[in-house]
Amino acid sequence: RSKQTPYETGIRQPIFFNWPAKLKPADRDELVSSIDLFPTIVRATGARLPKGLPGLDLWSNLQNGKKIKRKAIFGEGFAHDIADLHNPQETLLYRWAIEGRWKLLLTYDGEVAHYQTTHPRDEKRPQLFDLLKDPHETKNVAGNNPDVVKRLVKKIDSWYPVTERNVVKVFE
Repeated sequence: RSKQTPYETGIRQPIFFNWPAKLKPADRDELVSSIDLFPTIVRATGARLPKGLPGLDLWSNLQNGKKIKRKAIFGEGFAHDIADLHNPQETLLYRWAIEGRWKLLLTYDGEVAHYQTTHPRDEKRPQLFDLLKDPHETKNVAGNNPDVVKRLVKKIDSWYPVTERNVVKVFE
């Protein structure tokens, strides 16, 4: 599993903020995303945040140590062959969501032309992992948790609706 996979070894990354005059050192385990960097840096500079930006402004949480209020985090992965610039879904490989202990991974139809070893397509059904019990994502528990799969599929579809690709959304 490489940095191009949708598994934890590919997507889980630390984010560091260092400003000794403004922030106390801390080790936190909350979910943040690269889309949080821009609003956080803008707020830290004292500038006004434009309305409607994606991502969270984490600046006050970093200063006061309060928990970040995010229930879920989402992501997607694309093949790096850019089949159609006007239709990014053409190379969409997967979408995922992490909510609490659960991580759902949805894999798309089609074959990958390049990078087949870094974009394995062995499991086309939804993959649900309990990250507390199985942090290395070795056991797909989607078949035992259909309600969790259904709830997270709905959230993923709301976050990034896909119209051009097929995906299996039920574990059978």
